[in-house]
Amino acid sequence: MKIHVVSIEDSLISAGVRKVSAFIRTLNPDTTPYYIPLTNFRSFKEIVLARNPQPIDPQTQARLMGEPIADADIVAFSSMTHVADQTKAVIAQVRRINPRAYVIWGGIHPIVVPEDAIQHADAICTGEGEFAFAEFFEPFRNGRDFTAARNFWFNHNGRIIRNGFLPLMNRAEMDSLPLPTYGRDEWVFRKNRGNYTPLTRWDYVDYIGPAYNTVWTIGCPFKCTFCGNTKFLENDRDYAKLRHSGPQWIVDEVNAARRVHPHIANVVFHDDSFLALPLPVLQEFAALWRSQVGIPFCILGVIPNYVRADKLEVLLEAGLNRIRMGIQSGSRRILQFYKRPAPPEKIVAAAEALGDYAGYMMPPTFDMILDNPVETREDVVETLELLYRLRRPYTFNLFSLRVTPNTELAKQFEELHVAAEDIGTKNYTSLAPTFANCLFVLTVCWRPPRRLFERLLRYVKPVTAKQRKYPVLLTLLRLWLLSKRAFDHFRWMDFSLIPGRITWALWRIGLVGFWQRRLNPKFSRAARVGQVHQNVRAPRPSAPLPVLSG
Repeated sequence: MKIHVVSIEDSLISAGVRKVSAFIRTLNPDTTPYYIPLTNFRSFKEIVLARNPQPIDPQTQARLMGEPIADADIVAFSSMTHVADQTKAVIAQVRRINPRAYVIWGGIHPIVVPEDAIQHADAICTGEGEFAFAEFFEPFRNGRDFTAARNFWFNHNGRIIRNGFLPLMNRAEMDSLPLPTYGRDEWVFRKNRGNYTPLTRWDYVDYIGPAYNTVWTIGCPFKCTFCGNTKFLENDRDYAKLRHSGPQWIVDEVNAARRVHPHIANVVFHDDSFLALPLPVLQEFAALWRSQVGIPFCILGVIPNYVRADKLEVLLEAGLNRIRMGIQSGSRRILQFYKRPAPPEKIVAAAEALGDYAGYMMPPTFDMILDNPVETREDVVETLELLYRLRRPYTFNLFSLRVTPNTELAKQFEELHVAAEDIGTKNYTSLAPTFANCLFVLTVCWRPPRRLFERLLRYVKPVTAKQRKYPVLLTLLRLWLLSKRAFDHFRWMDFSLIPGRITWALWRIGLVGFWQRRLNPKFSRAARVGQVHQNVRAPRPSAPLPVLSG
């Protein structure tokens, strides 16, 4: 039996698809991953233009994408909501070319918006895919009824079958999974040629750079209304618990990727809440990472409530070089609207704790959501004031609010009869060119004198107010911010956000490795203790937080 697993997104990261396709290969060796990168969201062009992947022509581009992958018994797609329309176009071509192909659609979109996705596929996966696919595949392969498989909906003989959910994977089950598909027997669609060719090292370099992207822990203790996690929690409350494989498993995954691509010089963890892991787990991970991996890593999922000095020190000693933390707003009212239990005082405390280690890692990146149509002028000013007083150095990801369908935020706006941009219509990095947003970017780049800042605050208005627009000024300020961030990455020889062959060349001549080993400051807890004894300022330990590992 032939199975094609197809990832449609705006990069080649596809961390979830790589895990699922590797598992499916254990059940059916004739399984081939295909990647359709509609764009590269990390390219300089796409960052500046701040746009979603463009629609694809259903008769030409979609046909070129669909025709070569249609010759399979099962064609399994994975995509997110912002590329759902493009996925539907490719699915339509597969079904037209080979009506006998069984089409499955998984990923975030079928989980969050199942009623839409099931109209375009024979089956959709509404939960974790690995063991669900095994439950479906055994009867499917043997010609028996497969429509009772859990974590699946089926569009079968003119009726929709909505099945319940499997229990979420536990640690033993996650440890039993094969390592993700990476760098071997994979195909990629090339828009300039209009066909698929084998995925090469240069594709990874051009799209991702000398970095490896992965997810170790699954789950998040927060229930922020803007996040798809609200839908996951609606399906199973245990999504609030952190689940993960053993530290040795994730170390083996990274080392397996490095054997394929020795140029990997940084690892990026896309976990939702890495620092919520218990300290003993982080200590075990850090010891294994130091002894068996030994390259820098960054964590993109940090919640202010879980920033603790002891955890930071363990990870810094292992090689942590960058952190991204969600702030989302400086307004207490808006944070409550998002149902996000990280009030401004916890944000400030977390930034202070991170600032204590400024010499040992890149400036932390904080996420902020702008352009919320329910914000008042007071909310915008409070957020600017928070940004102004946060401890530096730092940088920011400034996002324009986009609504994912079926999330709690979508329901909130519907109840308030407030219109908001859908995530599928406009990219969330495309900010409204208001004076307030110009001031946000300016304040990230440079802290104005207090008197000047107060004068500038007088001109701030909420996004819904009638006001003059400043698109050119905003573009220039964003370019300033991007140049500052690029400088930081070059200063630390961290190219986890900068793809391209120049970064590969810097690795090839040995500059990246030399810089990381010899020139980047190294944190030592023993040395830190000595500083404390010399009455040098030491980090203030935070109050202990509940253990969330499930």
